[in-house]
Amino acid sequence: MIPNFVPESTGQPPVPITIAAVGPNALRLAGEACDGVRLHPFCTRDYLADVCLPRIAEGMARTGRERNRFQVTGGGFIATGATDADVDAMVEWVRYRVAFYGSTPAYWPVLAHHGLEDLGRKLNAMTKAGQWDRMAAEIPDDVLRLFAAVGRFDDIADAVAERFGGLADAVYASASSDRRPDLPAEIIARIQSIPTA
Repeated sequence: MIPNFVPESTGQPPVPITIAAVGPNALRLAGEACDGVRLHPFCTRDYLADVCLPRIAEGMARTGRERNRFQVTGGGFIATGATDADVDAMVEWVRYRVAFYGSTPAYWPVLAHHGLEDLGRKLNAMTKAGQWDRMAAEIPDDVLRLFAAVGRFDDIADAVAERFGGLADAVYASASSDRRPDLPAEIIARIQSIPTA
């Protein structure tokens, strides 16, 4: 290649290549060709353990790659706050997001893993009927808690650990930009100390 198109070495390590993935094929591709995967917030602990990690491992096996050289970044929703009222407000924000993503066929493998295919179809029909404002009411608390770490500040680190501890290498939490929880530093430190994969 001509010199104009070959940048000089920066002396830095290569930039890691990661992709976002939900379905089995994209997860296998991540394991086969990438340095990591970024899971969508619409992911449950069981889906991560039973579907994501095995598909990633299949991809790695195709190219002889090792898990210790691959980063799984677990996404998820977080509903927290200093008071029960703060948590309740965040729960409703999360409930709408779970309904929105659950209405989208590309995310249905996660629902199917939990036997919730009918919920996905119902939510999708509601979008086509323009019933956006009614969709959140279709998400019961037990389904919401599959997708979200929920609790007041003093409980949230344990809830995050329950969702991702030992499975993901890094965790990011999706929270409302309108209702930033402003986690105290000691809670952030507890979350950062959760054992990784």
